[in-house]
Amino acid sequence: MPNSSQLLDQCFDEVARQAKPLLGRCVEAAVASLQAAETKSSAVAERQRLAQACWGLTQRKGVLTDTYPARLREAFERGGDEGGRTSSLALLSDSSLLALVDDLSVSESLESARLLQDLMPVVEQALTALDARMSSLIGFETVQVEKNPLRPSVFVRVLRDLIAEFEREPEIRSLWLQHLASPLGRGLCQLYEQLALRLQQANVQEAGYRIRLVEDPQAGSGSGPTSARRDPWARDAQSFEPALTGRGDPYQTLPPMTALAGTQARLDHQVFHDFLADEGGRFEQALDSGYYDQLLREQRIAQAQADLPLLDEVVVDRERVQFRGLPVVDRPARAVSIGSQLGTDHWGAYAAPHERTRVLLDLKQQAERVSQAVGLDLVRKLVNQVARDPLLLAPVREAVVALEPALLRLAMDDPRFFAKDQHPARLLVEQVAQRSFRFNDEFSGEFEQFHAPVREAVNALNALPGATPEPFAVALEHLREDWASADQAEADAQTQHLQALHFAEARQELADQVAWEISLRPDVFNAPAAVLDFLYGSWSLVIAEAQLRHPDGGPDPLGYRALISDLLWSVRHEVTLHQPRKLIEMLPGLLQKLRAGLGMLDKPVEETQTFFDALIRYHEPVLALRRASARSQAGTSMPGALETPVVAFPETDNLAEAPRPRVADTPWLAARERVEAGFQDAPAAVATVVEDSAAAPLSTSSEEADEGTETAGVLASLHVGDWVDLQASGQWLRARLVWANARATLFLFTSRGGHPHTMTRRSCEKLIRQRGLRPLAVRPVVDAAIDAVVKGVPGAPAHACVVATDAVPA
Repeated sequence: MPNSSQLLDQCFDEVARQAKPLLGRCVEAAVASLQAAETKSSAVAERQRLAQACWGLTQRKGVLTDTYPARLREAFERGGDEGGRTSSLALLSDSSLLALVDDLSVSESLESARLLQDLMPVVEQALTALDARMSSLIGFETVQVEKNPLRPSVFVRVLRDLIAEFEREPEIRSLWLQHLASPLGRGLCQLYEQLALRLQQANVQEAGYRIRLVEDPQAGSGSGPTSARRDPWARDAQSFEPALTGRGDPYQTLPPMTALAGTQARLDHQVFHDFLADEGGRFEQALDSGYYDQLLREQRIAQAQADLPLLDEVVVDRERVQFRGLPVVDRPARAVSIGSQLGTDHWGAYAAPHERTRVLLDLKQQAERVSQAVGLDLVRKLVNQVARDPLLLAPVREAVVALEPALLRLAMDDPRFFAKDQHPARLLVEQVAQRSFRFNDEFSGEFEQFHAPVREAVNALNALPGATPEPFAVALEHLREDWASADQAEADAQTQHLQALHFAEARQELADQVAWEISLRPDVFNAPAAVLDFLYGSWSLVIAEAQLRHPDGGPDPLGYRALISDLLWSVRHEVTLHQPRKLIEMLPGLLQKLRAGLGMLDKPVEETQTFFDALIRYHEPVLALRRASARSQAGTSMPGALETPVVAFPETDNLAEAPRPRVADTPWLAARERVEAGFQDAPAAVATVVEDSAAAPLSTSSEEADEGTETAGVLASLHVGDWVDLQASGQWLRARLVWANARATLFLFTSRGGHPHTMTRRSCEKLIRQRGLRPLAVRPVVDAAIDAVVKGVPGAPAHACVVATDAVPA
């Protein structure tokens, strides 16, 4: 690992470099949100304030974005918050401190706290990965979240202080902070994932969480029957390390029961692991009064957030389609999480994140046991994990987020239902995700046909007053029925394509065997190379075709094997010159049968024209002799006075260079078979690159070998059933490998609708080198999410949301 201070400086430099465009995008989104709120507002005074805030933020965009990077760098070098500054969450959690400050300070502290609350659902997972590696970089063996110089509270405080310098009116500052929260969270999500990936690439290992459970501070207050005793988990504290974590400003360890009352899961992966393993009865303890008191505070905060204006639908839709013009493989993955605002036209009331949070808190209010509260947190954690999976198209991830209320209701009666492989709810999420891998374009009509029934099923499940497994099973069965008809049509088409390829492969195998048998004949000795090439190639295919078409006709159903003897005899000059009449009588039938066999094979004329030209040359001496004889007889009218003419014999072939039969790398396919199999050659662009390579600087042999090895490795990693993004006829298609021959030299892919795409190994390798064929690392989505939550392993690549650095994901 490089020098720690140097690597830390590189992280600071990267943040400073991205801070200006990041804040610029946030300001643009906030201005759009303020304009939308102004349009919706009916109160004149409120509209004036919103208009003033919008105008002021627009005017100060330049100075804010120019100043923000330097202020951040100063804060990082100080280690985050200034010494002696009372944090906003500390103000909010201590009533004695509230009495010592004025209303303005309280209001600003509330706004800072709300801003942090809005950020955390979006950045939580990315920040967790960064915390672990940043703590290790700084030199801690365990995670010290409060020591992370890049924690969200630093960004929020610097932004709040910077805004205060350029805007005097508290109400305007408050509006700015409210509307900057959502875009700032999305920007920080991308930034944190980039930094975590940078540290991972620098071999910075993750520090571990070792936070010990502490006793509930309300245990001795005597406020209720449950507060008169220690927390029931306290006696097993050692077995719960790592256990509970809480985030704030600064971060602090929270009592276990109160930690369960939050809208964000503060449990370490080991707790979720133990919970799903159902180890012991500790999770069946009753929730105490501290839990319910904290829950009331969380509900008040959630209600305050619900009163904030949502993004206008026009803004949401604009962010959704902003990269539509790019090729599907170049579009950055849109960020989706449990904190995302979805489209109301698709998801109704549950499109708003505060409505989904309200369902969570209402259910937590009904919870009586620790297992129910942990189960609710687990569902939210898993939903957020799936929502961030970049393998899934954004609308599919939005469907999982929208389904959260129905999944949460299931957790009340069965908190561990996600651990059951065959639970209908888990199967529904997994099979919808797997089905979606057939599509790579969320704007295509085919994807909309798939997604519309999924939306209907999600909305129907959310509309149910309660939640049992049966409705999920019914919804999945209806979706399967819709999918089955399309699958059958594709299966029938695929069977037809495979039959053509299987026949071609069987014909080639039999032709190779026939060619070998021909090579063992004694009369092939000293035969012309052109004739042997024809026999080992085209004519072996003709014989194989005839045998496969007429399996009951014996080894030579149409007499094409027998023709070999006549053909070889006809090109032996030492024999034909002494029996010219026999050759002349044989030739018409021989040529007719050759044409008939090649016609059955559907061989193009140009493929065998070279052979027939050579055959004429070999027969020409006898034909010339006959013409000379005819002229002589006509001139002398004396039969028997034949003068032997001088004829030119074709050059004798070098026996050392005589062709030998060889096994074909790929089966030969006729033109109609190539069309039927969807045969695809390497694209013209690839050929152009290869042809122009002579003008480019020559690469070393080792570089060429490495490139070839890498390409071969990618192709070797493909197995039947794997998905790829395939460029065909200028379009990017999602295709699946459905067949490869035994020699791995011919591959059949099928795209949506059962359209075939057959390619040779060489074409595949060219496409891979030119990025025209890109394998997709498909995996079980729910299993990956559970692994990430209960084992602490990444469920999705760390760079998933950083495909385009300057993109503003919806």
